[in-house]
Amino acid sequence: MSFEDLRHTPDFELPPNAPDAPSDVVSLIEEVHGEGLHKVMIHKMLRRNKYESIATIICQENPSKKTRPAASPEDIADYCMMCIQYEIDKSDDPGTYRVQVVGPPGKGRFQRSKHVDLTGGDGEAHSKTMMTEGELVEQQSQYIGELHSQIVAMSETVHGMIQPLLRENKEMMKIVSESARKTAELEREKMRHELELKIHNDEMKLEESKEEMKSERWRETMDVIKESGAVEGVMKAILKKLNNKPAPDDDDDDDDDEDETPKAKPAAKKPFTPPSQSTAGAPGSSGGSKLDKAKAKKGRPKFKKRRQKSKGDASAVDEVAEKTGLSKSTVAAIESGDDMTQDQIVEVFKQSGLRKAEENPTAIMVEILKMSIDEKDQWDLIEETLSAEQMQLFRKIMKSEKDKVIHKLLKQLYAMKGARRLLKLEQHLDESQSKYVDKLMEIAMSD
Repeated sequence: MSFEDLRHTPDFELPPNAPDAPSDVVSLIEEVHGEGLHKVMIHKMLRRNKYESIATIICQENPSKKTRPAASPEDIADYCMMCIQYEIDKSDDPGTYRVQVVGPPGKGRFQRSKHVDLTGGDGEAHSKTMMTEGELVEQQSQYIGELHSQIVAMSETVHGMIQPLLRENKEMMKIVSESARKTAELEREKMRHELELKIHNDEMKLEESKEEMKSERWRETMDVIKESGAVEGVMKAILKKLNNKPAPDDDDDDDDDEDETPKAKPAAKKPFTPPSQSTAGAPGSSGGSKLDKAKAKKGRPKFKKRRQKSKGDASAVDEVAEKTGLSKSTVAAIESGDDMTQDQIVEVFKQSGLRKAEENPTAIMVEILKMSIDEKDQWDLIEETLSAEQMQLFRKIMKSEKDKVIHKLLKQLYAMKGARRLLKLEQHLDESQSKYVDKLMEIAMSD
């Protein structure tokens, strides 16, 4: 092996060993050896028609058609394999390499090539034939045609299978759509039912809350009445009112008078405040102010006589019970002054004509206070204590029968000038009346 007459570019050190050159490469070099072989170029194939240059082997300096390289074709082929081995050692990636022989320059220049495959894994080099563009296109066209035929056949098969499936799927979709529609309707009805049920429950809770508030207000009113210590007096005053209930015609006349003179004195508007009481001290009275006359309050002779007459007399109790509509036990408890039960107190309030007693407990308290003032003839005293504006509003409160109206008027009274007069008024009232006034002021000061 003599490589003295051969050189390569770029310059690198050749490896000591290399695979034997394929016979096709040796034959190619032999064919052009005597035709003025100039050089052999070694390339590595990256992909089709894309190569990377490895080395160029110079066989002779001034080639011509009649000259030949000093090295033999076998030596040139081995030199090519050593350049290929150098690239393999460098990249550690065996591949396909092109050995291209080039003739002398000028007319008659030739250029031929062979491919060497080193990807087999056995370390031996094999020649590889590369198809031309025309051959490749023809082969690919043939392959594409075969694929097209197979695709058409498969499409026909799939179409034959899909058609019945599509029809079946269409029918199933109709069923699913109808089911979804019915499900949506059921869900909507369910939600509507749940909403109505929730609204009903909320209304029930609201009603229970209202009833509880009414019961609480009623209990508080009853507690105030009991704490005041005036239960007996109040019950007897109510009983007196029931015994002296005017005839229906008289009631109508009173109502007409009340409608015709809405701004008149409260004494002319309520049966509990007779017209003569508000002006009792003016005519025929001698000496002293209205305050002194109010302090010299009148007794209750009629009630006392009735009590003395009915005390211990069962027939009198029956007569009063029949006239008032109360039970005998309730009448007996009132007449005898015994402690009354809660049911008996409620019975008296309801029978006394206090409209919507349970819904308007404050109105009951106002009515009791009004009866107490009537009983003790304290209207002149109150009129002396309060200002004209306060007195007018106080009379409106006393004749109101709705808690809502009373609360509003109480707040207006509390907000008026002259709050000291209200404190002064409490000094002229007894203990039981003061408790009622304190409760009303508490309502007036609430939010």
